[in-house]
Amino acid sequence: MNNYVELEQEILQISQLNNVINLLNWDIAVNMPTGAAESREQEMLLLTSIVHSRLKASKLEELINKTSAEIADLDHWQLANLQRIKKNVFEATCISDDLQKRYVSSSTKCELIWREARKNNDYQRLKPYLQEVLSCVKEMAAAKSTYLKCSKYDALIDSYDPDRKSSEIKKVFSVLRESIPTLIEEIVERQKTTKILPLTEKIAKEQQKLIGKRIMELMGFNFASGRLDESTHPFCSGTPFDTRLTNRYKEEDFLSGLMGIIHETGHALYEQNLPNLYKNQPVGKAKGMAIHESQSLFWEMQVARSKAFSVFLSKLLRDEFGFKGAEYSNDNLYKLITRVKPDLIRVEADEVTYPMHVLLRFELEEELINGELTIDDLPSFWSNKMQEYLGIKPNTDKDGCMQDIHWPMGAFGYFPAYTNGAIIASMLMKSAKEKNSNIDNEIVNGDFANLNKFLDSNIRTYWFLKNYC
Repeated sequence: MNNYVELEQEILQISQLNNVINLLNWDIAVNMPTGAAESREQEMLLLTSIVHSRLKASKLEELINKTSAEIADLDHWQLANLQRIKKNVFEATCISDDLQKRYVSSSTKCELIWREARKNNDYQRLKPYLQEVLSCVKEMAAAKSTYLKCSKYDALIDSYDPDRKSSEIKKVFSVLRESIPTLIEEIVERQKTTKILPLTEKIAKEQQKLIGKRIMELMGFNFASGRLDESTHPFCSGTPFDTRLTNRYKEEDFLSGLMGIIHETGHALYEQNLPNLYKNQPVGKAKGMAIHESQSLFWEMQVARSKAFSVFLSKLLRDEFGFKGAEYSNDNLYKLITRVKPDLIRVEADEVTYPMHVLLRFELEEELINGELTIDDLPSFWSNKMQEYLGIKPNTDKDGCMQDIHWPMGAFGYFPAYTNGAIIASMLMKSAKEKNSNIDNEIVNGDFANLNKFLDSNIRTYWFLKNYC
């Protein structure tokens, strides 16, 4: 048992280093001056190299071997933790020190260039940096696939949604590809006769933040252990004890920013309510990004786009923020937040069209990894896929293949988790309502306590114990 305790201490220190890395990444997106880019790259290289070397160290291997011989003394959580530690170490061992450094360097540079290139709609500026990231990712995928005995793309998916295979995803996505386009057409046609009052009043960013923070408080976000900031691309990051989320805003469309806040708060609530005892151990971390996205999409799609939430939101806007026009009635708000319309931007897509955005990215990134598509051809292929799936084409690369941060930061294999998460979220709400028929009334009153209790007991504090020996 002493060997396991010592193993946990080693992993604790590695996790604490990763916590610092996460905060540096957050700082890049939120605060860092552009002149600090070169220094930050070197800092990231140093810290990630330390983490990588400690995961590959003989001391850790020895502790794992000794602990594996003593599994009779471990409880289920410890056994599951040991399994995850083994996988993390084996995956690190697959990647050479040189490749790890090249990946961190290229993805750090590319993310910074992406912010500039996206703003200026300059894909040519981004292209060579994105190519270097892709080259590193393909090398890493090849190395991991040998260990995992799977395809290169499956090895990348496994990093974000453990044990998931592209063949399984394709079975689900093929159903969506066949059924959703017709569904979109039917809904759009039906909604043509629906009278909707547009939100014509511009709402300043600071006011939007106040509204968002009030809803975050009611949802259960702990501001003593987290914060809300702005960034080019909304995200949730930080550490298990310091949850940082960011958002972006449009003065002419405050619902866009509000849904972004609710989405990221769903991520943050998951992080803040993971098991305290294991927060710096693999078994106490999120159970993959499909589950993580199910938490954000549960709140955004299942809660915030419901009739009950529209009643709550209308009352909140009227009573606490003075928005009393007919356009802020619960009926009109509900029509606005459930409006189905093909749009170029994934993060602003409605619930029905959203899977087609994910399907497009899923297909393109698999082709990129397999060498069937080049960085040069990406903009045109993206445009053609948008036309095929949603009947619209971007006029700029900013609204096309440069809109997401994932590929510049090296996160190939992440995108399928969004739609898998949306499916999980819908099943979770169905189960929650079966167990508590009063949920809609609670949402109307801004009472989310029972929803949080449901997620606590079924997702946040639960680890899927599988093959832990």
